[in-house]
Amino acid sequence: MKIKSSQIIYSEHGSDECFEYKDGSGRVPDGNAIGYEVDEPNGYNDNPCVKLILFEDISLSKYDHTYWDNYELEHDENRIVLP
Repeated sequence: MKIKSSQIIYSEHGSDECFEYKDGSGRVPDGNAIGYEVDEPNGYNDNPCVKLILFEDISLSKYDHTYWDNYELEHDENRIVLP
């Protein structure tokens, strides 16, 4: 199977669902590829449906953007906390 560049889907924080790495290393960074789209028959008419195929190491996160934004902020080693 050949994939065209127009089929590649990238993570866009705040604009789409959250995706994370299956190995537990966190949310997929903004701008990283998460998968690709393919057209497949929908079974009802001749118009194909678009299906998102995630790369093997990516899954849809069970957490939302607020969770991940707070998680990444809390674990930011360069964060400055004022007393």
